[in-house]
Amino acid sequence: MARPDYIICLECESEVEDFTWREGAIQRASCEVCGNTDPDAFSLPEDFDQEFDDEEADEAALETDDEEDKEDDEYADNLDDVGSEDDEEER
Repeated sequence: MARPDYIICLECESEVEDFTWREGAIQRASCEVCGNTDPDAFSLPEDFDQEFDDEEADEAALETDDEEDKEDDEYADNLDDVGSEDDEEER
């Protein structure tokens, strides 16, 4: 694989051009924004885009689950209210 023009710092998501590329891997990198120097904490742009898309999908799924939970809670509350009204009528 050819050396990319830049990599992405996974700590602050900045583009980093100061890195050493050897045998298809990041050997050394230094982020000027946050100071990160751990080569494992950098990503190729195309890999970062994929990770970002996956995270957005996960967040959307969590939001949907939260909305469904809220709807379920509201439905259960309405059932409780109906049950309470029936109990009062019987008295």
